[in-house]
Amino acid sequence: MDLMGIPLFDALVKRMTWLGSRQTVLAENVANANTPGYVARDLPPPDFKSLLQGQKPFTLTTTQPNHIAISSNVNAQAQPESVPDRGIDGNGVSLEEEMMKVSETANDFALTTTVYRANLNIIKTVIGNS
Repeated sequence: MDLMGIPLFDALVKRMTWLGSRQTVLAENVANANTPGYVARDLPPPDFKSLLQGQKPFTLTTTQPNHIAISSNVNAQAQPESVPDRGIDGNGVSLEEEMMKVSETANDFALTTTVYRANLNIIKTVIGNS
């Protein structure tokens, strides 16, 4: 059985891949905390639209007059990233911020793997393999 054919598992694998890549970038930031002129980097978070690429299109339907109509011209403004405070040597890495991001990413990865495992157990139960 190919779990990648199930959109939920595909999305969870993509999320775990992104979280693993983010940990690598954050580890590079921590490793270069004393490198003069080094600027901390981070991966942009995945957007929901790119996650749905390749999926069957769907539209919202209003079945009652009280339903709220969705306008197609909604524009979300991207927030600019804050410029880090640089030290005397020009380094822009804050170890406290980087370690908070590392911890947050590890927690997100643990949550994602828990959701993956729980859904896999549901499928195993349904097909009779425990």
